[in-house]
Amino acid sequence: MTDQNELYSSQPKEGKPGPFLARVVSNLDPTYMGILEVEILRAVGASSSETQLHQVKYLSPFYGVTSVAFTGENNDYNDTQKSYGMWMVPPDVGVTVVIIFIDGDPKRGYWIGCVPDDNMNFMMPGLAATQQSVEGPVTTSTGDSASRVPTAEYDKSYSGNNNTGDPEKNLKPTHPFSQVLDQQGLLLDDIRGITTSSSRRESPSNVFGISTPGPLDKQPDAKKGDIGKAEWKVTDAWVSRLGGSTFVMDDGDANWLRKTDASSGPPTYASIDAGDKDGDVTKPANELIRLRTRTGHQILLHNTEDLIYITNSRGTSWIELTSDGKIDIYAQDSISIHTGNDLNFYADRDINIEAGRNFNLKVAERHQTEVGKDKITIVDGKVAIKVAGTHDEQIAGTTKVTVTGGDFDLNTSGGNNLTSGGNMNIKAANTSIDGGDINLNSGVSSASDTASPPDPLSTFDNPAQDGSTITSIMLRIPTTEPYPGHENLDPSSYKTDKTDRESGSAISPPDAWKTYSCPMDTFLKGNG
Repeated sequence: MTDQNELYSSQPKEGKPGPFLARVVSNLDPTYMGILEVEILRAVGASSSETQLHQVKYLSPFYGVTSVAFTGENNDYNDTQKSYGMWMVPPDVGVTVVIIFIDGDPKRGYWIGCVPDDNMNFMMPGLAATQQSVEGPVTTSTGDSASRVPTAEYDKSYSGNNNTGDPEKNLKPTHPFSQVLDQQGLLLDDIRGITTSSSRRESPSNVFGISTPGPLDKQPDAKKGDIGKAEWKVTDAWVSRLGGSTFVMDDGDANWLRKTDASSGPPTYASIDAGDKDGDVTKPANELIRLRTRTGHQILLHNTEDLIYITNSRGTSWIELTSDGKIDIYAQDSISIHTGNDLNFYADRDINIEAGRNFNLKVAERHQTEVGKDKITIVDGKVAIKVAGTHDEQIAGTTKVTVTGGDFDLNTSGGNNLTSGGNMNIKAANTSIDGGDINLNSGVSSASDTASPPDPLSTFDNPAQDGSTITSIMLRIPTTEPYPGHENLDPSSYKTDKTDRESGSAISPPDAWKTYSCPMDTFLKGNG
């Protein structure tokens, strides 16, 4: 809370519009117009009284409504007014605001801005992570240690935090959002998970954005207190917050510069404070736009890492568009697509499909497959084909059928015609022919050539986030986070030639996925 003894204001008098400094004592407004009950701050030594309380209205930076002069009597959308503009939830009790009175009239007061409490802006606007947490390093669900986690503001009432010389060194309680990032598998990820987007990162700040307060915390052990001093007084009201949503526009941390562009090198950074000279001044760390909700739903547009990332709150599905032009999609359950017309797939190189169980295909009319060169089919079980109409096959080369360990039965309800332009040879240990007229030409038959079985598709071991492997015909299989195969971790390993399955080489992801992808352990002065 801002020290009241450092604030000076005067009691508003007739004809004195202000502005005045005031402290919010209640934000409960039965009119839903953003009215605050405030107490004007007096000079040092002055005492407060109930006469200092005022109800002041919300003065929005932007608001509009269609004119009441154009309303009609039909009581429908066309005849009524339509409002629009900017609406911000009124600040909590205890916040210092600036108020004015139109023509000095105490009944026409407005609050026009908020005064931040000293050193109470670390969480704004992106809920940044820090090493200076009360609980210290956090053990993630994967067993790794996270030294930097999102935190709340430091507790000014705690005697051990009265470090007036350097408030950045005061320890802060870990924010519950750390648990959200851990569930998503992003607590060790500097790009998609934790962030440096704090208004206290550098001066002047390169971080812009909005963070909402979030819902009131109404859990059984949540804080309660009295709100208001006049006719709107409420006792035992909920006074804590669960944390809210954030919209961040970060122009980047110029103290950390990426050494390479995102398509050619891993996320390694040069520290300006440490005297590094090999950073790219056009690629400051953490230059991004991020929209993230309280529970973790996220849309991330990252300039420095040149990627777009979208995930849900639990991390059970995510999409990433990479710098080199890949689109990675992971879904813990299903991916369903329905089009009212066509669904077209075209690949200049390969199309690889692998099913862990069944591969089902149903076509209402014609199923046509054209193969420009070879067609190889390997079936470990049986093959069953049912054709209701005519079955025509034309083969320009040699046809070989080899049956090992069983019989070859050919049964037709109609005629069975075998025509050969050359020799037809039949050889068997015993030959039985049963039918009507049998016409045979004498000759010596020889055994047919044995068919050569084709080689199966080659497989590769894909790493999973839990340290296991997924054996597949694929070279890259997105998994739940932390996904070890993100392109930005090592772009050179995921170039087009490396992801060609015909190369025959599995891709080994770098060990960077197990640690911070950009280890900015001191991104805030003395705060980590």
